[in-house]
Amino acid sequence: MTDLKKISHPFGINDLLNASASGLILFKKERSGDDGREQFFCTTDNASAQRLTGKTLLTGKTWEDIMGQHAPATVTDAIEHSETEVYFHDSDLWCRVSNAPIDSDYFLCTLYDISKRKELEVRHDYHDRLLSDAELTMRFGSWTWDISQGPDGPLSWTSGTYYLLGYKQETLTAPISYSFFLQHVHPDDLETLDANIREAVKNRKSFAEEYRIITATGEEKNVISRGQFINDELKNRVVYIGNIFDITSLKVIQNELERRVEDLNKSNEDLEQFAYVASHDLQEPLRKIVSFGERLESRSRGALNEEQRLYLDRILNATRRMQEMISNLLEFSRVARTKDGFVPTDLNAILKSTISDLEITIQQKNALVMVGDLPEIESIPSQMSQLFMNLLSNALKFTKREVRPIIKIEAEFLKNNEVIKQGLIPDKSYVRLTVCDNGIGFENEQANRIFTLFQRLRGRSEFEGAGIGLSVCKKVVENHSGTIEARGIPDGGATFTIVLPISQS
Repeated sequence: MTDLKKISHPFGINDLLNASASGLILFKKERSGDDGREQFFCTTDNASAQRLTGKTLLTGKTWEDIMGQHAPATVTDAIEHSETEVYFHDSDLWCRVSNAPIDSDYFLCTLYDISKRKELEVRHDYHDRLLSDAELTMRFGSWTWDISQGPDGPLSWTSGTYYLLGYKQETLTAPISYSFFLQHVHPDDLETLDANIREAVKNRKSFAEEYRIITATGEEKNVISRGQFINDELKNRVVYIGNIFDITSLKVIQNELERRVEDLNKSNEDLEQFAYVASHDLQEPLRKIVSFGERLESRSRGALNEEQRLYLDRILNATRRMQEMISNLLEFSRVARTKDGFVPTDLNAILKSTISDLEITIQQKNALVMVGDLPEIESIPSQMSQLFMNLLSNALKFTKREVRPIIKIEAEFLKNNEVIKQGLIPDKSYVRLTVCDNGIGFENEQANRIFTLFQRLRGRSEFEGAGIGLSVCKKVVENHSGTIEARGIPDGGATFTIVLPISQS
């Protein structure tokens, strides 16, 4: 105080105190008038102390009056502990309270605003609780690994990691380290996992490893660990941060799905074999029925009356339709059963050969077939022939009377955004083939039905056929990992769009 008085300046001591951003309160020990008990009363304070406590008048108030219920029980406790944290309700602020004794009768209390830090702590605790709940629900944990001094650097786990490995965080006494973690890895996976992680640490690269662990309770789990390398600029160190996910239930589901797919494939193969054998074996008796029926028709032409001839015609027609249906079934079965390899195939050559096979029908219909330039793709050539044969036969069959049939076949490569939009494999090349005609068309609501086996949109009296051709087309496209769809306009023609990958690899 003597030094302050020596300062030749117009400011007084109160001006200097009020210039401080920290709250300053000087307490003096006095006896209370009511019961004679010794208490500490405020004798001097500054503006910051009033702002931080939310009280406009501090002078004359006791330590308990100012600090409220959050203060230590006694001033002696406060001074002995030196620092404490107090929430002031009137100002809605948290302060760190530091007490320094001056002599036996005075001590100075300094207040520092820590509200922002407290807010961050609360928010951090809130996020920690959310993370813990999420980890428990989603069965994963997180970890931080300080590798600035090598693989044996400090390793810290979140509560989810402790739980996943079968521990309670509050009861585990062993130090957490990479070596301690490896003790929980399944022996069959240990060597590979350790080598891969050490290689990633050495080269400062991210890693993702799937392996098995044995928990502290002896339970075996399938997990995936992912880690990424970061630079901690705050502490100037190298760390890995990552997660460990429990995928045991997913593995169980995956194994069950694989088993069921295997059973389904075997069942499908058995059904295809049965369909093939049954269809093949049915052909012979049908051939005999037709053969003897035709002989009967030829030899007894004049002996049968009109009703008898009608019955015989119906028997022969029904048998011939059955033959055609079985023949189509065999064709469909061959498409499903074929194991031919994929080879580079010039679609122009395939289409040229198909048009040549249909030359008589094209001439009879006076049809115009317009073909664009088609690419070369990896395919099964025989199945590509079936695809074009059925599509062109379909277009030549469902034509309008007194209208010249026009069939257009074009190709274009899909752009990347179209590949993604259609849910195809990214970074893979695809071609779109379109077969468009000006025939009788169909209602778009029926588009999906036409690819179903034996489904017909028109009666047999109008157009011949068993309703198998487009089913064959769909099977061929599926065998080539492609898609096919149809769009029609009644009396306005039909368009079939086929998307096929250029390469099967």
